[in-house]
Amino acid sequence: MIVSLDTNIWIFGFLEKDLFCEKILLNLNEFDITMPYQIRAELERNLSPAYMKRFYLLALETGVQFDFEPVPQKFLSMYAQKGLKKGDWVIGAFCEWRKVDIIVSNNRDFLRGLTGSHFFRVLSPREFCEKFDLA
Repeated sequence: MIVSLDTNIWIFGFLEKDLFCEKILLNLNEFDITMPYQIRAELERNLSPAYMKRFYLLALETGVQFDFEPVPQKFLSMYAQKGLKKGDWVIGAFCEWRKVDIIVSNNRDFLRGLTGSHFFRVLSPREFCEKFDLA
C-alpha cells in the first residue's frame, strides 16, 4: 500500500500542533511513503532550515521515496477541473498518476472538495491513525 502525506501532516507533526500528525511521523517506517515534488517544495517554503534538516533525516531514516518526475499533463488537466486549489490538484494528480492508495491530509478543501472519481482515498490524520491502530 502506497501512502502520501500532505504538507500539513509534516508541518503539524514537526511543530507538535496535532497529536495524530505526530503519531504518523513516529510510525513512518511502518508504511510505504511516497512524496511528490509539490509537497517537498511546499515544505521548503514553510519550514525553517532546522526543521527541513529534521525532515530530511527522518525521511532518509524511514525510507520515504521522493518522486521528482513531472506529473503528466493529462493527469494535471483532469485534476485542475475537480474544484481544488492549484497545489491541491497537483498533489491529487500525482496521487492518481502514481496510484497512491491513501493520502493523509488535514486540508478541509482536499477532504471535502475533491469531486468525481479518483484512485486514492483521502483520510484525515485521525482516520489514518484509527485505521492503522496508531491512536
